[in-house]
Amino acid sequence: MATKKYLKRTDSKNTLTTFVWNKDVATVFPDFSFNAVIQMVDDDPVARGAILHFIDKCMEGGISIVKAADLSYDRDFEKLLQEKYMFRSKILRTIFYLGKLFNNVFIEIVRDTDNRVKSLNILDSENIEPITNFNGDPESYKSKVPNAKTGQYARWNKNEIVWIKFNDRVKGYAPVDLKALWETLLCKSWIKRYVAWLWKTGQYRVLYNIKDGASNDDIKDFLTYARKHDDNFRAPFLLKGDLEMKMVRDMKETQDITTLLKYWDNQTLILLRIPPSDAGIPDQSGRSNADAQSNNLNTHIISMKTVVEDYINFDLFKKMNKGDTLLKFAPVDRFSEEQIIKNVNVMKNIGMTEDVIREYLQDRGMFFQSSKLFDDPEEKILATNRDINTMNSRIDRKEEGGTGEQASTRPDQLKKQ
Repeated sequence: MATKKYLKRTDSKNTLTTFVWNKDVATVFPDFSFNAVIQMVDDDPVARGAILHFIDKCMEGGISIVKAADLSYDRDFEKLLQEKYMFRSKILRTIFYLGKLFNNVFIEIVRDTDNRVKSLNILDSENIEPITNFNGDPESYKSKVPNAKTGQYARWNKNEIVWIKFNDRVKGYAPVDLKALWETLLCKSWIKRYVAWLWKTGQYRVLYNIKDGASNDDIKDFLTYARKHDDNFRAPFLLKGDLEMKMVRDMKETQDITTLLKYWDNQTLILLRIPPSDAGIPDQSGRSNADAQSNNLNTHIISMKTVVEDYINFDLFKKMNKGDTLLKFAPVDRFSEEQIIKNVNVMKNIGMTEDVIREYLQDRGMFFQSSKLFDDPEEKILATNRDINTMNSRIDRKEEGGTGEQASTRPDQLKKQ
């Protein structure tokens, strides 16, 4: 008589414990976890490589600190930002990293007893809870993690935090891109676990089937001999009867697994908005397509830098009592800078004024300390002022009635017969 212990799973009427079904969703995926997906990003070479490449591209172009009144270069304040706060390395780079993952960045402004800015800190976006009013404006901020010693939750007023939100479509915390990566990286993780299980359990080991009624002793002798010479491919098989060999699983199935992994890698790059060529994935479509992919990445970077510029200029600098100063990002890379210089050359040749060209350069993040962009044009020496008798083609001319060769042709221009 069958007992409950041995009932087949298919005979059970109970739902799967890992399956969730309601009016909104039907899924076998576990609940979203920040810690789990961050660990997956750190472990996945495609996701982590794409994010690091994005940050490096954001840092490729430089910055300029200028005065808001006349857009003149403010070298002193730029030097202060670098020396006191390590603004590029500790602030900007971390903003791009957390902004890419969380779409929310919180900058803490630490002041001393004289109300002067002592330091700038980037807080963990995962552990900060903004408290907003009905229209979404922040009123204060609260830490989700209590102090290890006091057990109290840290709080900040709205003047102590700069909240940068990317892709904001709600009144509170901006949507997190990691949630879009959650299921993609989870599926890829399951595939890796499945492949590891195949090798761990010996799914690709060889099956030996000895025919013609081999005895147990014959099989034992064969296994002993096979183990002894397992690493010697020159040793022949010795056995009694015919031998049939086959694999437990077909190795060709790894092709399907590889195709599936490539699909999830492409989905990861789509979510992170990183072109395959920038992620190190070869493309067969040629250089022209690589240039188009690079332009798409630059568009994404410029958009993100614009958001960072606005929050730093009109929120962070004002709270630092430097509202008369602006941060401007330079061109995203040297190719963009080269194109700008070419455009300036065209603008100059068609007669545009220096003020118009300077405005064009400043709009694209290029500032110069010099008050003049171009030198005064030198007087051009007209060809009619030169002595024609000193020209190479005229040196051998003795008199006006000379030969054609002497009058107009240099020796090195004569055709040799």
